[in-house]
Amino acid sequence: MKIRVLSYNIRYCRGMNGKVSLKVVASAIAGTHPDLVGLQEVDCFNPRSSFADQTAKLGSMLGMYHIYGPNVTWGGVARFGNAVLSRYPIVYWQNYLLPSQGEQRGLLRVEIKLAGQIVVFLNTHLGLNHQERLQQVDKIIEVSGGVSGPLLLAGDFNASLESEEVVRLQTVLQTGDLTGAGLTFPSDQPKYKIDYILYSNHWILNESRVFASQASDHLPLATVVELPRVM
Repeated sequence: MKIRVLSYNIRYCRGMNGKVSLKVVASAIAGTHPDLVGLQEVDCFNPRSSFADQTAKLGSMLGMYHIYGPNVTWGGVARFGNAVLSRYPIVYWQNYLLPSQGEQRGLLRVEIKLAGQIVVFLNTHLGLNHQERLQQVDKIIEVSGGVSGPLLLAGDFNASLESEEVVRLQTVLQTGDLTGAGLTFPSDQPKYKIDYILYSNHWILNESRVFASQASDHLPLATVVELPRVM
């Protein structure tokens, strides 16, 4: 069975024109035809994004199941974190707070049921400091190590393909873009690859591509993977 996985840092739906638009981001996501989506920098009840529950709104607009993992809370109400959208039922979820030196980062774990098989999907946004990211990667590897079945990891890693952080992740997972050609940031003139989708050896890679969009400062990254048989 094939599924299209998307990783997208939506910058709380603020486009390159400076305007916040859920509709534009929803259109960008829909244009990739995803089955499973990992979103980073998602607002909830924040005044800068009109107090919208962005995860619930996007889930409703796209007709997808949705889960939100807040990592930061401001004023006791406004929240900021990662989200997952899925065309398949979500049977379990957990949000891990990662070791952080600056802004609190997190790892959102979601389990979906795919053709009778439980698939674990991890979504994250790593920090801006190298040593901080290494600690965060170690936690992700620890969580991944407890998964015996099919596993997917998506996120904004804030690191290049050659970085110690990404190389360390590749000791336990495979990445869909070994060439580093899929540049994802900034969206108007991409110069860097900092967004990734990695997968366990249960999967076969069919396709990996970046989609053009000005809905955020990142570009949407999609990978098509295939589960050759029910485990």
